[in-house]
Amino acid sequence: MEGSPENGETIKQEPPTSTNKTEQGSANPHFPQEYEEQLSTDIRMKPQPLKDQDKTTAEQFRIGIAADHGGFELKEFLVKMLTEANYEVIDFGNKELNTDDDYPDYVIPLADAIANGKVDRGIAVCGSGVGACIAANKVAGVRGCLITEKFSAHQGVEDDNMNMVCLGGRVITESLAVELVNIFLNAKFSGAERHNRRLAKVAAIENRNI
Repeated sequence: MEGSPENGETIKQEPPTSTNKTEQGSANPHFPQEYEEQLSTDIRMKPQPLKDQDKTTAEQFRIGIAADHGGFELKEFLVKMLTEANYEVIDFGNKELNTDDDYPDYVIPLADAIANGKVDRGIAVCGSGVGACIAANKVAGVRGCLITEKFSAHQGVEDDNMNMVCLGGRVITESLAVELVNIFLNAKFSGAERHNRRLAKVAAIENRNI
């Protein structure tokens, strides 16, 4: 795939100084041009590899991923990147591009797997990420959020024990998606009393009879 990292590359801490188009990653044909122009070069740079996990960690950390047609290409890219970083990846589909498919058919099985402990964290992708987020949070025990910037990618885990990120395959670049997933997977819940108290109130709502 054009824009994929070459073997041995590591995540660069400093943004590139050049904005030459030949040095950037694959363009997303659905990404609005006016937003693309506003992005900093570190977001639009060539996609970088995810941080490698050692085999012990990878065996214990299972990642589930799902997407409809709107997020299919980004899902396939992320599966490749996660696999190369030694994560155990479970793909809940769609396994092929079908422009008539429906995101709940793939996101809900992923959400169920998170709630049942079959995967540790999840990544759901649709066109904007909104539909996937709405569907996922209908499943008790899933704490999913649409993520578009770096702060929330780790703060959502640290404070709110977020266990699923939802991404928009038509509104973010591959480079930004990799960065957000990297941050999400390396973040840890703080376990602070105030956060547990608030999460308990959320769980009480999930468990009440309506």
